Amino acid sequence: MTVSSFLNHEFVARLEQMGKMITDYEGERVVIAHHNDADGICSAAILSKLCEILGHRVELICIEKVHPAIVEVIHGRHEGCAVIYTDLAGLAADMIERVNAGRCKVMIIDHHPAKAIESRDVTVFDPELFGISGDTFVSASTLNYLLSACISEEMQRYAYLAVIGSVGDYHDRSGGVLGFDRFVLDEAINLGQARIKIERFKERYFIDFFDEFADIVAERLTALGVVAYEAMGYRKGVKACLEGFDEKTIDEVERLEKVRDEKFEKAILMLRNGGLNIEKYCQWFHLGDSFSPMGVKAVGEFCQKIKDMVFVKEDRYILGFQNCPKDIPDLGEFKWNVVKLSGRVPIPLERKILNNEAPGLDVLIPAASEAVGGIADATHRIAAATLVDMGKEEEFIKVFEEKVESFRH
Repeated sequence: MTVSSFLNHEFVARLEQMGKMITDYEGERVVIAHHNDADGICSAAILSKLCEILGHRVELICIEKVHPAIVEVIHGRHEGCAVIYTDLAGLAADMIERVNAGRCKVMIIDHHPAKAIESRDVTVFDPELFGISGDTFVSASTLNYLLSACISEEMQRYAYLAVIGSVGDYHDRSGGVLGFDRFVLDEAINLGQARIKIERFKERYFIDFFDEFADIVAERLTALGVVAYEAMGYRKGVKACLEGFDEKTIDEVERLEKVRDEKFEKAILMLRNGGLNIEKYCQWFHLGDSFSPMGVKAVGEFCQKIKDMVFVKEDRYILGFQNCPKDIPDLGEFKWNVVKLSGRVPIPLERKILNNEAPGLDVLIPAASEAVGGIADATHRIAAATLVDMGKEEEFIKVFEEKVESFRH
């Protein structure tokens, strides 16, 4: 793969710098902390293969959000190792630097809005820092593929994973993937890994390795990572990325999807029966523990499902809360009382945001989160999330409303 097609020279320089940093690492072990949706799982599979090629032992840790308590456990257990955060942590570099305290070499490979950092131990590689939209033109799995393929030609055999990750993050919502995602799609096609099919007004990508379309594969991976999060289903997802799905795993996915659909239907009924709180600028709800044992990514998936239903106000942001469990599968028990908030927007409001006629969630949620002491990360203009202390939900909503009001004047 050649980067001569890329005209953003700052991005290319950072890509090459990050590649050198990874190849120069001489430690035995690499820890990869990744998200639990399709893009995060594909990213973990790509990075784990790269590290194996480079001769490192790999440990995968699947987390849904970054939080100081989570970072402390990871870095405390793996002092002296390289730790790579991917598909999250772009906004958390300062916090990670503080908690890390020089114990690990940290690399953040993310495509969400990020903050740059000057640090000896923490490096951020994020297209948003170079003016490239991470919610439109490059998924985390695409970013990891570009990096990996520049380091080793062997990694070109995994271009199909970047296609799946991009589709899993809805980067095909305009009819087909764009930008760097498109570049990798073209590469996957040229390598005989993918084919474009047209269905009505939209492209679909057939992945030969799975004998299935990318959107179907992405749905399977997200079901394993989100619905079966407490059961570590994401491990089966990473394995499937590299080895394919066996019948047993497909049967499990079908069972998980039924569990998810039943919980979603009950939640929709709850909202229709008065569970949706309507404010001037937002509409919000609290799921409590009703989605357990699904991971807290589920509230975001639920917001995505309902955002254009008839009972939802099309001119207001959608915000949903879900209690975070005290147990994180790969890390153990945490003594905290935290809730996850996810935000989405109906299509009419989405158009206004994308046309810069209304503030995006990438601005509003971090601002409101900071005001109540929360930890915002993985934010895009039309999809975002944060963690806040339990009991501060209504305070968050009040601040969120104030932030929208202030941006309107």
